[in-house]
Amino acid sequence: MIVIRPIKKQDFRQITQIEFESFSDPYPIYLFQYLAENAPDLFLVAIEMEVPLGYIVAEIDEHAGFNIGHILSLAVQEKQRRKGIGHKLISALLEILKARRCREVVLEVRVSNYSAKIFYQKHKFQIIKRSRKYYEDGEDALVMALNLEEQL
Repeated sequence: MIVIRPIKKQDFRQITQIEFESFSDPYPIYLFQYLAENAPDLFLVAIEMEVPLGYIVAEIDEHAGFNIGHILSLAVQEKQRRKGIGHKLISALLEILKARRCREVVLEVRVSNYSAKIFYQKHKFQIIKRSRKYYEDGEDALVMALNLEEQL
């Protein structure tokens, strides 16, 4: 049975491995440690029998007096994909962001990451703009957003 819970110290090795396997420009472990220490409720892990299968991490920014959630990373072990783990992770995070009075959630996804774009669109995220040369390798990002006020 898959359980979604906040990250624990013992998850870092596996979470880092998932990050490095999933992305060509992975976040460094020190950033994950910082995020886990400062907002552990926004760093969720999908586990089965205490083994991390995937994670989602976000932060909350204040913009013009309103809270905006920002999904920084979502990844699932390659062999565990297409089993609903990503759906469980994003659903749990969105509930937390709603409880924290976020008006909107934003994220960036590589233009070439078609499956991620479709995944987020299934969760009602919409493309709001394209950021040119967003990634270190020069690839553009699609900025996607979800209005949480409509979800309440």
